[in-house]
Amino acid sequence: MIRQRPEPVRSLQAPRGMTPPDLAAAAPLHIADSWLRCRGMGLDDSFNPQPNPVSRHELRHLLQRDLLLANVAEQELRTLAQAVADTDHVVLLVDDRGHIVSAAGAAASRGPVLRHARSGVDCSEMRFGTNAAGTVLVERRPLLVRRHEHFLRDMWHMECLAAPIFRPGGELLGVLDVSCETRPLVPGLMELVQSSVTRIERLLLRGLCSPYILRLHPHPGCLGTPFEALIALGEEGQILGLNTFGAHLLGVAQQQALGRSLSELLGTDLSSLGCRAGQAANLRTPGGMSLFATLTEAEDLAGRHRPALSVQPEPAAPIAPQQAGPVGGEMVEKLTRRELKILRQLDSGLGNREIAEALFISEGTLKWHLHNIYGKLAARSRTAALTRARGLGLLDAAPDLQ
Repeated sequence: MIRQRPEPVRSLQAPRGMTPPDLAAAAPLHIADSWLRCRGMGLDDSFNPQPNPVSRHELRHLLQRDLLLANVAEQELRTLAQAVADTDHVVLLVDDRGHIVSAAGAAASRGPVLRHARSGVDCSEMRFGTNAAGTVLVERRPLLVRRHEHFLRDMWHMECLAAPIFRPGGELLGVLDVSCETRPLVPGLMELVQSSVTRIERLLLRGLCSPYILRLHPHPGCLGTPFEALIALGEEGQILGLNTFGAHLLGVAQQQALGRSLSELLGTDLSSLGCRAGQAANLRTPGGMSLFATLTEAEDLAGRHRPALSVQPEPAAPIAPQQAGPVGGEMVEKLTRRELKILRQLDSGLGNREIAEALFISEGTLKWHLHNIYGKLAARSRTAALTRARGLGLLDAAPDLQ
């Protein structure tokens, strides 16, 4: 069903440079709704946004309260900041109340707004008007806010995007935000942010200590990647938690899925999945979508499956080199086609800039891919990654892999 734009937008007093009809006709719905909320809170578009950090005493309590969020997101925050290090972008981790938990990015490249971004600063809509982090807290979905879409005119030079982080039970835990004041956001950034959020939600799911994890995706090649749906199951097959993509595939809210049986939502049970070793389980959602599934014990979520519960899809011939293989007694998570192509470029001796230009991506995006490759191959350097890749036969892949 298409959601209609609310009638009050037509009478909204818009900030300078955009008339109410312009807003009603052109602004994305989340922007129009946010502007309405800002007006309802009595904000003036000419207000100069200033930081309003909590006191040192309150900050200690805030950081203690957000300790879980800070711990599970620490690595992704650092990695994402490194991926955009040469673009003047600032990465923010914001809690469910709008307070910045931590910020990463070169202070010298920050403008008049982001230079104040530090732990304890309130960046909710009530304080900074329409902005990605604050608006995502209300909308509870990934959003982009560009320049004049900000409510406060002193933020019209900024671009920002953000994605929410949910607990396995559906509670909003925080927001991952990337903002910039000196240039447009780099292409493909939302994909990187959502990939980071997926990894964070995976860690939260593992924290449930459930006995089994069901991994789902419409395409079998995506099982074992950061983009798969994950459902934590109890001993009797009841749902204990699931990530955002898992709820999306099942067509239910995360809270609505909790406690329901696997057979109720997917027409199967643990015993049926556990005995299908050596082949993919093909399931169907209540909405009729066909899914491929694997079942694994929760402690093996990183990719190390035990034979009794291993359910691996049969690989298609063109992507056979991506299959997991042993490295130091463990299993290597599947490499994507793009990661395989980057490996082949590395093997040819090209530098980061040359590889990025050949693949039409930024050096920051390339660094992100390299981080993922090193992690999957349990390597800390380019040389180690290539050595492991040769040992697994990954460099024998067809040269036309994309």
